[in-house]
Amino acid sequence: MKIIYLSGPTKLSLKRTCVAIGIFDGVHRGHQYLIRQMLKRAGRLKLRPLVITFFPHPAHVLSSGISLEYITSLKDRLRWLERLGVEAFLVVKFNKSFARMPPQQFISDILIKKLDARAVFVGANFRFGKDRSGGVELFERLAGPYGYEMHAVAPLKQGGEAISSTRIRRSIAEGKLAQAGRLLGRPVSAGGRVVQGSRRGKKLGFPTANVAYEADLLPPRGVYAARVHLGKKEYQAAANIGRRPSFENNAQHLILEVHIFDFSGNIYGRHVEVEFLKKIRNEKKFPSPQHLIRQIQKDEAFARKYFKAHK
Repeated sequence: MKIIYLSGPTKLSLKRTCVAIGIFDGVHRGHQYLIRQMLKRAGRLKLRPLVITFFPHPAHVLSSGISLEYITSLKDRLRWLERLGVEAFLVVKFNKSFARMPPQQFISDILIKKLDARAVFVGANFRFGKDRSGGVELFERLAGPYGYEMHAVAPLKQGGEAISSTRIRRSIAEGKLAQAGRLLGRPVSAGGRVVQGSRRGKKLGFPTANVAYEADLLPPRGVYAARVHLGKKEYQAAANIGRRPSFENNAQHLILEVHIFDFSGNIYGRHVEVEFLKKIRNEKKFPSPQHLIRQIQKDEAFARKYFKAHK
């Protein structure tokens, strides 16, 4: 994977690219369809496929006080796009200076001069440039003079409504994992490094991996039957999202920890991806460690039964 970060003037100069442009937060089914169309066209024209994405989200820069949460971190966004077959990325640092760039300048200075774009793919509703004044119509008008193909990809629909990152955020926040999964084209997940925790799980007889998740958005607090991806292997697990209310130092932020079934080994520092498959119960406070242990045993039994029924 080649990643180029654009945060100001640069001598970047690529040749014969086929470009897909968007934020692609979540890399949902609509994004996947657009990327596959771009890759297919790049192959036919023998062009270099390239994805342009923006970070931070334009809404964070242009709207004060907004609390828009990322479905996936930038790192995971690029990983998911790489899995589709993309090998090169241009990550544009979105700031107020970039937001003031006239849309035609974006096309001429970046797409044409720096990237030598011969084909451009965007969503049909894509807006860009100063005051969001650029769109598909401008891309199409300048395609002839600048010598590139223009492809505006209509949004995919699910249940009669366009698949969007906004719909997915709402579904995850409401705990509608199956619905969010249908829109994403995969289970809701969170990735991050395994870090040192309090080791309470080990003392209770259920060692857990504390995951420093990188995305903003997690499902509602509670315990879930989960699948953990570690390298090329996957494991069944129970995942807990919460603030550890049964302990005195109740966490101030959401903690993600997973008890991986039938697994032993030191995985500190390793990157894992946790898929949330089925909610087992809400988070609750227990009066004693013994009550908590009995509940964890029930949670594990529920999760194992779930996996047995969903082989």
